[in-house]
Amino acid sequence: MTLLEAIQTSLRNAGRYNRSDMVGPAAILWTDADSQWEPLVSQLRPLMPELLTLGEYNPDEKTGPAIWLRCVIERSLPDIELPEEAIPIIYMPNVSRQTLRAFEECPSSLKPLVELQYRGAVWTQRNGRDWTVEAFLVSEDGGLGLDVARDRHTRQSMIGALGQLAVTLITRLIGKKLEAEDFDKLMIEDTPRDLLVWMNSSSETQEKWDGNKWVAFVSRCKAEYGFDPEKDGVIVAGEKLGMREDEVWKNLWRRFEESPLLYPGLPELLRRSKPSGKLIFDKEPWPGENDSEEKSLREDLLKLTTMSQAHAMQKINDLEASHGKRRDWVWARIGQSPLAKALEHLAVMAKETSQSLGGDSAEAMAYIYRDSSYRADLSAMLALGSVKSIEDNKAIEAALRSIYLPWLDDAARHFQKIVTTKPLPSGHDELPGITAEAGECLLFADSLRFDISRRLTDLAEERHLKVSSNWRWSALPTVTATAKPALSPVAEQIIGKHLGEEFQPEIKDGGKPLTIDRFRKLLTLEGYQVLSPSEVGDSDQADARAWTEFGELDKLGHTLQSKLASRIAEQLELLIERIQELLKAGWKQVRVITDHGWLLVPGGLPAVKLSKYLTECRWARCAAIKEESKVDFPMATWHWNSHEQFAYGPGVNCFSNGNEYAHGGVSLQECLIPDLLFSLSGAPPTVTAKISDIQWLGMRCRAVIDSGGAKITADLRTKPNDPGSSIASPKLVSADGRISLLVEDESLEGTVVSLVLIDPSGSVIGKQATTIGGDE
Repeated sequence: MTLLEAIQTSLRNAGRYNRSDMVGPAAILWTDADSQWEPLVSQLRPLMPELLTLGEYNPDEKTGPAIWLRCVIERSLPDIELPEEAIPIIYMPNVSRQTLRAFEECPSSLKPLVELQYRGAVWTQRNGRDWTVEAFLVSEDGGLGLDVARDRHTRQSMIGALGQLAVTLITRLIGKKLEAEDFDKLMIEDTPRDLLVWMNSSSETQEKWDGNKWVAFVSRCKAEYGFDPEKDGVIVAGEKLGMREDEVWKNLWRRFEESPLLYPGLPELLRRSKPSGKLIFDKEPWPGENDSEEKSLREDLLKLTTMSQAHAMQKINDLEASHGKRRDWVWARIGQSPLAKALEHLAVMAKETSQSLGGDSAEAMAYIYRDSSYRADLSAMLALGSVKSIEDNKAIEAALRSIYLPWLDDAARHFQKIVTTKPLPSGHDELPGITAEAGECLLFADSLRFDISRRLTDLAEERHLKVSSNWRWSALPTVTATAKPALSPVAEQIIGKHLGEEFQPEIKDGGKPLTIDRFRKLLTLEGYQVLSPSEVGDSDQADARAWTEFGELDKLGHTLQSKLASRIAEQLELLIERIQELLKAGWKQVRVITDHGWLLVPGGLPAVKLSKYLTECRWARCAAIKEESKVDFPMATWHWNSHEQFAYGPGVNCFSNGNEYAHGGVSLQECLIPDLLFSLSGAPPTVTAKISDIQWLGMRCRAVIDSGGAKITADLRTKPNDPGSSIASPKLVSADGRISLLVEDESLEGTVVSLVLIDPSGSVIGKQATTIGGDE
């Protein structure tokens, strides 16, 4: 990743939000008081079509005054196109966030945008200050965490080289202290970079360069590449890049491969430059060849519907052998090989479904599924989530219906046969609710299917969280109204009388239906802090316990059906961030629980006919049958009342047509649910301390530390865990908990650093970001 791509990612992340708790931001404001970032805006535009700029009216550059920008983000100007689901980003040069906050003093020209800081999001540091170039490079909390010298010359060189720095791989900047000389070197002529920039957009680039720059560029191309940009033209350059016949052109191709997104015009140039009279042996450099391979793969996948399951599995393996190599081509990295990427998951799915899911008991089937067979479901979702276009979705649908659907139905029928003989645990005695230990937060994630939970544990381990994985059976039927209260800490206070139309139990004391508000009240009376998705609660309370809910997999499944697959990764990212937020707030453990799983097959699950007049209620996968009615469908006992029974669809059948996503029935995918325990890695420190207050008097930092009398050292560092990044003289916290640290280098004023607390062993046991000199 380059600096430019890191900024792109950070800007878009500023607009992430929990869809179950709030509406999306109207826009993301990018304030830049000193216009430091302005040289990068033109480079970002090809990567971010949602990027707008505050300035003189120039619609071709998506630039204009505040009132015009308001019209654009409201999508009331049809001539200005924005990606449908993208959140508009407004770059505001010479404007600070403080200017927007001070409404009375805010210039009239900016006032149409002021309310967007409340209705939208602002790209800022954690402390609310604007991201400067230096802050983004050095910050470990949202930035790149690079080691950059803090002297005036380095700052000047850094800003001066920003255009070149933007396209430099971050890996080249890691592991050394960056000083003025390092940034100055980036300004030295870089012919490969200039040649790629020119090939990406030849006319525009030549117009931007002055005469001397152009003459020097032509001269270097002749000397280094044996190519004359003036006489040969950009088409010849594209052909030479694609043919890679000389080492210099091979090296230029490697340079392009490093950051292909920075050169969005090159794929089209290579399409136009491919020689027609030459025999092409190496197809990799030519995007048109990759397009043809994708078309061929699409056609082959669509033909799977005419094959037997065994034949279709073998065909998937053959296709993987032919097309798998394309995942290493540069075109896959820029999203032009979605089917080749999906094929990797289809091959895993074909392998895992090559054998039926057996077992002579529900527990035995669960063991096999948890050990390996879950990969069939997971790979099916990953394959479906890899594609976007309608035609590619049809191709994946053909593969899944030919191979995955028969396996899924066979497994469900075998599971149903087993549980008919020996039913799953039911009722509070056999399937008790879950209670939290002191210092533990229960996080209910609706419809977190077992295979999807494996992706969540992978994300947690990447973030160095400790994860303990377990499982349990869902209450039946596998719908939220029944299964969610069954696993809650207040399950003993709930009973069931009649299935009714909602499969909803009642409160034991009073017999009232268990609504959401009554459920939360029971939790509160039981001593649980009931937290909204944006609250972290008070983990310091004596015997603290909490319940919170997060995520919207089930809501998205019912709304989007098979398109849920494309949203799973986003939901898991938000969920792991919520877990981290709770752990950082002081909860010792976060236990993630869920109510049920689900079935998902593109093109629709099969259906059987169940007349509505025979039922009290009829859902996709389960139905309450009238007492006087007789039906020839499998039956199971309601969790809340063993005298009440419901019917469920045989195999993966639904009681209605048009369901790609459904739950409520009896299958491993619906009934086997994860039970996950998350905690921070490592043993808790034996010494604890907390920063109560920080104040700045000029360049002196004064803080109050609650250390309980322990020997604690305080320091100011640019990198919390790196003693070498100290910018003050570390001092022991006094007996009354006070500390005073002086920053002698006045050029560091305005820099974001960390006040860190260090125990006698040298371990950092506390930290808090602060700005030298104080916030504005």
